[in-house]
Amino acid sequence: MSLADREEAEVRQVLAGLAVPLAPAGLAAEAVRKGRGRRRRRARLRRAGWVLLCCAVLAFAVWAARTRPWTVPEEVTTPSYPRW
Repeated sequence: MSLADREEAEVRQVLAGLAVPLAPAGLAAEAVRKGRGRRRRRARLRRAGWVLLCCAVLAFAVWAARTRPWTVPEEVTTPSYPRW
């Protein structure tokens, strides 16, 4: 028996002696349930974010259309006094 074969046999014995812990009975179902809840929550947050972004863009467009910040402001002069 070569050294590699003997080491492999020792490793197999050690691994065979290790007890594999069993998972609790409802672990998979619980993980699926929690995963679906997280996915739904994430989708709701994403949708709310898009709605908020659209509202912000709409509010900015309405503000810009009303105030026209790109135009040069009119010169402000003092009113003339007719009876001076």
